[in-house]
Amino acid sequence: MKRRSYRIPSLVTPALLILIIATSAYAQSVHESGAQTKSLKLDHFWCYIISKEAESNPAVTATLKDQFQTASDVSVGTPLQFCNPVQKTIGRGTPGEIVTPIVNVNDHLTMYGLQRSAPLPATQTLTATNQFGVQQLTVDNASTLMVPTQKMLENLRFPTRLDHFLCYPVTAASIAQPVFLQDQFQKENVTVEQPVLFCNPVAKTIDNKTTRIQNQAAHLLCYNIRLPQSTTARQVPIQNQLEKDTFTLTTTEMLCVPSTKTLP
Repeated sequence: MKRRSYRIPSLVTPALLILIIATSAYAQSVHESGAQTKSLKLDHFWCYIISKEAESNPAVTATLKDQFQTASDVSVGTPLQFCNPVQKTIGRGTPGEIVTPIVNVNDHLTMYGLQRSAPLPATQTLTATNQFGVQQLTVDNASTLMVPTQKMLENLRFPTRLDHFLCYPVTAASIAQPVFLQDQFQKENVTVEQPVLFCNPVAKTIDNKTTRIQNQAAHLLCYNIRLPQSTTARQVPIQNQLEKDTFTLTTTEMLCVPSTKTLP
């Protein structure tokens, strides 16, 4: 690439240098974090709220074993959100555009509330790393369970290599990261805000039948997102290990991002 012959005015140079350095540093951080999480072979997930009018309750009791605890007699309750695999683009339309495609179109998750929470004996502090960088988080009581689910549309199959996830509420600052998302329902520019859930892969046992963890390294960190809200309701037939149902999906509020976890 040829160097340009004109000079940059001296008053502008510091500002441009700061912008170039900041942009390069962020791009390098995204590249390094992306390389670390790409090998996880786990999708990003765009999650949609399940309408209260259409909610069901599988009413099952499970034993859940993740990397933090073994929780017995956990009551799995109402389905809360349904999550599509999604393609995520950072810096869309720019020279530094980074596109993370969908890994497996069959992989979907249904998030269920736990009627009886799974508290940890002691709080756990961890470091989560993903394409948005590194964040320090603290978890305590598990609140939700994410279950691999088949969307009974578009000739999609049941996800066979997707784990269950046990999710813990977290609190941290917003990352205010604009991204472009495209899934099987829509495409939209959104702003990724604060993380709200950190999810471990988890082994689930119901009636002495255990679904084991397949990928110990792959976690999900779920963020609130801000976007123009849609009032479009979608009817989605599903089936998973807990139920067969038709969900009415309304708006979307969360993006779950493949992440690695490091404990102190």
